Parts: sequence; structure tokens; C-alpha cells
Amino acid sequence: MQIDAHTHILSLAEDAEFTTEYGREGSLCIYRSLGLLPSHRPPTEEEWEASGYSRKGFPVIGPDESVRDHPGFDKIVILAVSPQFLDGELIGTVDTYGITGVPGPPTPEKCNDYIAAIAAARPGTFIGYASVNPAYRGPAAAVRELERAVLGLGLTGLKLYPMYQDWSPADPVVAFPVFSKAEELGIPVMVHQAGSTRIDARMEYARPALLDAAGRHFRELRLTIAHCGLPWVDEAMFMLTKHPNFYAELSYHIASVTTEELLRFLVHAEASFVPLEKLFFGTDYPGFLYDPVKLRAKLLDVNSHAERVGCDPIPQARLDGILGDNYARMLGLIKD
Repeated sequence: MQIDAHTHILSLAEDAEFTTEYGREGSLCIYRSLGLLPSHRPPTEEEWEASGYSRKGFPVIGPDESVRDHPGFDKIVILAVSPQFLDGELIGTVDTYGITGVPGPPTPEKCNDYIAAIAAARPGTFIGYASVNPAYRGPAAAVRELERAVLGLGLTGLKLYPMYQDWSPADPVVAFPVFSKAEELGIPVMVHQAGSTRIDARMEYARPALLDAAGRHFRELRLTIAHCGLPWVDEAMFMLTKHPNFYAELSYHIASVTTEELLRFLVHAEASFVPLEKLFFGTDYPGFLYDPVKLRAKLLDVNSHAERVGCDPIPQARLDGILGDNYARMLGLIKD
């Protein structure tokens, strides 16, 4: 089974152009490092257009485009983005163009309704994750919304964004009620516990070690660290070593390393007592340079470097596990 465990869909604000601007800021460093944009000053509109990446930072994507760009994949996890304010604008997952059939004006407060509508329309393809922000209307409101999203809308998991929404996942007052409700509902939780190239993101809330408190208090909660905790990859891996119910997905990290470096990471993970069965393939599609086909090929090609690295090839079954079977077992789609 092939599963992309980390993708996004639709817009990030009622104004679709905001999605483009949001992506531009986050991807500016990437295109500067490729020599496509000036590194000493903000690029002009003409330079953005000439780079070929003017609208590729975080494009607006619908379900048809997502399926088109995932050939050969059996499942695609689509993650809601819960409401938050950025530059005075309320952002989050929005169906700007009315493709989901959810009634009423588009608003981030319906983020879970939009994701649920897409997942319900194609249940064989999409796995929908809800999102809540306990700093938006308070933890109690977040818990009620999570319960509605799972029991009422049928969403399968929960995605959290502490560093973007200005709250700590170690805060027992703000974060623990959400973790507790997720554990009670029996759903997995993915947390963006990694860095961000967004200037407004709070890096002090991004360290993977901040999830240690949740690991100690919620022993039955299946928790996935998004992006392998980059740039604190070793710290994230140690969280997987310590907590039996912790996992990690590869998006962002897999795009930032060479194929040889990816092999070395997998070998190092095992040597650090992290079973490869705890790792999931993910892309963060459609953002930046996160092409599901190219990143899948990178994972499946790691053994071409095994002889030079001086290690045994990773068994194909374990690579297949990372590519989808591991996530399917965590979610209960595959029974041992």
C-alpha cells in the first residue's frame, strides 16, 4: 500500500491570492538557495515571474489535482488547517471556489467541514484529519469542535500547529485537553513539531522535546511528529525511541536531503533504536518542491548508495513499509 501521510488541499484564506503570498514567503529561502531569486533584497514581481515559481509556493489545490499528482498512491491524507490570525487576516483551510458543496460563505471556521466533505466524496482515496486551535476560542471550544469533527463529520485524525498558533504542546491548560479528547476518541494526532520558514512562526514552540509531556501523560495516544522534527531530527528520533506510541513522517526532511543522506538517516535511525516501522512517507504536497512522485522515487532508490555508504541494503519490505504499510498499520487499515 502506498500512502502520502502529509498533504494539504484547498486555500488558506478566503482570498485565494493570500495563499500565494503565504507560500511565497515560506518558499523564498528555497528559491534563493537555487539561485533563482536575489538573496540580498526582496525579489520584484518580475523576478518572481521569471523564476517560474511565482505561484508554486503553496498553490490552491482541489481533490482532482491531488489525485492527478499522486499516481500509484492508494491513499492520500489531507490535513485541515484550523483558524488563526496572520497579519490581521483569519486564515485556515477554506473552500474559496465552492468545490466541496459545504453551504454558506467560505470561512476557516468550516475547515473541518471542507476536509470531511472531500474525504466523504472519495472515501477510498482520501483520509481526512481535523484541526483545532485551542488558542483561538479556548481549549473547551477546541475540544467540542474536535468531538464534532470526529463523531459528527467522520474525520479520522487530528493535525495541530502549535508554533503557528502561539501555544505550547507542553502546556497542561491549553494543550492537554485536546490531547486527552483525541486519546478518548481513539484517533491519531499529527503535530507540526518542526521548524518553519514563515517569519511569524514561534520556533520556541517547535522543539520535538516539547511533546515529551504528552508522551508521559497520554500513553495510548498515537502521536506523529511531522517533518521528522527538522531541524531537530535527532531530538525527534529520540522521542520515538522513548515513547512506544510516537511516530514520525518524512515530509520536508526527505525533500531537504540527497538520496544518500536519506539512506544514512534511515541507517542512523535504526542504530538509534528507532524501528523503521515508526516512519511514514509524507510530502507536504502541494507546497514548494514537494513532488510525491519524485520523493517516492528518492525513497525507493536509497539502496543504490548502500555499497558506497558501507551498509547492507535496506530490505524492500521495510521501504514498502515506510511508503505506506507502516501508516496503514498505525491507522488500523492493515491488521497483523
